[in-house]
Amino acid sequence: MVLMGLLNMLKISIQERQFVYSWICSLLSKELTPEQLAHYQRGDFDSLFAFLNELGFAEQTEQLIATLYPMEFQQLELAADFAHTFLLEGNISAIPYMSAYLQGEELDVALNLVDQWMTHYQLGVNREQNEPSDHVSVLLAILIRLIGEQPFHVQQDFAQKVLLNWLPEFVRKANDASCKTKFYAMLCNLFLAFMTEDFAV
Repeated sequence: MVLMGLLNMLKISIQERQFVYSWICSLLSKELTPEQLAHYQRGDFDSLFAFLNELGFAEQTEQLIATLYPMEFQQLELAADFAHTFLLEGNISAIPYMSAYLQGEELDVALNLVDQWMTHYQLGVNREQNEPSDHVSVLLAILIRLIGEQPFHVQQDFAQKVLLNWLPEFVRKANDASCKTKFYAMLCNLFLAFMTEDFAV
């Protein structure tokens, strides 16, 4: 199988790309636990942030780090922010489902592509969280597999038809959500910036 992971515009390895998307995926899947928050606040992710800075995302990473400055009841505030950003109805929240943004033929094409790759990789939805197949975390799980096993043009086709055509609106809504910390808004900003550069859109 031909692997073309170094043809992405960021010129980073397959493993590095997979790691960044896996990290973003984990944060979009569920709220931070107290243990995870402690890891961030004691600097365990500083090497990742330094790596992103070197790639040109210093503005986004600095804004994200700033939201983690310790404050009273921070884990509870972050859990509430996760709910306010992603779990409320669509007028006041950034619903993390592709079908909330695409419609008609564009949605049909995207869903068919998702179904094809889910079948190919024998992927199932998260039964514990009961997430539909168009949840952003499921889409990222497919993308991560594609990065590891498919040529870059296949990855790019998936990214453009299944993610990048609705992510800007998703990110806009995340930034408009009424939250205490803006952690998830800054994460979404970084997500869009990284993916746009990665796939040179």
